[in-house]
Amino acid sequence: MTVMRSFRDDTQFMRLVRREPDVDLVTAALEIARDEQPGLDFGPTERILKSSVASLTRPVAMAGDDLSELHLLIQHVTEELRLRGEERCYSDPDASYLNRVLETGRGLPITLSVVYLAIARELGMPLEGVAAPSHFVMKLTGDTGTVYVDPFRGGFIMDEIECVEWLHEITELPAAEIYPALRPVSERTIILRMLNNLKSLFGARENWTSAWRVQRRLALLRPGSWREQRDLAILTLRAGRPGEAARLLEQCVHVCSGSERPVLEHHLREARRQIPLCN
Repeated sequence: MTVMRSFRDDTQFMRLVRREPDVDLVTAALEIARDEQPGLDFGPTERILKSSVASLTRPVAMAGDDLSELHLLIQHVTEELRLRGEERCYSDPDASYLNRVLETGRGLPITLSVVYLAIARELGMPLEGVAAPSHFVMKLTGDTGTVYVDPFRGGFIMDEIECVEWLHEITELPAAEIYPALRPVSERTIILRMLNNLKSLFGARENWTSAWRVQRRLALLRPGSWREQRDLAILTLRAGRPGEAARLLEQCVHVCSGSERPVLEHHLREARRQIPLCN
């Protein structure tokens, strides 16, 4: 079974692979969560978000301006859904899975943002995701200007100068590098960042099977990336699939640079050594 065929039921993820527009971000995020939660029912998550939209439709329509609408959304997410960020989320895979975030009330900045963005989109609010350095935020450009929102800190609102100063404090990057990163990003970029978060987390835990599942998606989304193809080959071996790993490693060795060849050849020899042990 090819990697592409293994995701044939992930309709929104495959739309990202094909670079199609207007992808349903909620469904794509749940498709990722299903990797670790086989048989996951998307219904409960979808119903919570639909109920949120229904609760906010009339108040938002009567709000009068974009900033007032934003305050209503933040109040709903933090008080009704009780969503928040905690430092321990950075080491917890559940904080990256949309359904678990809604169940536990805890999430990473990017996963919390998906909740905000999903509700805002249905309400017609011009809220957009921003892949800022080290910390995902949201951006609202409306009647009263542009503001940025940190969902991890309870929907904390900042103007652009405040946002840049805060990001400088947590990253030590110069403002000249931060400003260009404050542009809105696509659903594809959001999913890529979610996957990279999971890849780093599973790698740190040496959970190679879960890391391999994530890496298959990254390799599909970025087929022209040498790094993603190399990582897929290595993680396939670490996940205990030496036959597949040998094929992938052979392809990598054929096109790799001289500096990486010895390491990849070592992995290839190990994969070939393990193949008879798996029969």
